Amino acid sequence: MITCNLDDLIWRHRTTAKDISAKTGISTNTLSRWRTNKTTAYELRTLDLLCKYFNCKISDLLEFTPD
Repeated sequence: MITCNLDDLIWRHRTTAKDISAKTGISTNTLSRWRTNKTTAYELRTLDLLCKYFNCKISDLLEFTPD
């Protein structure tokens, strides 16, 4: 199972989805789906923008846990 740690990153960096959206162009709806792990696909462009925004690796954003 793949889980997204976006909510944790937002909390640690003391930012908001609205601020991320304004600075990256990622819609708040997309960010909401990622934060609640309700997305079914992770776009490379979005991953790239979030990694740049948080200055992190993909492994900081997404986590794989075997079933």
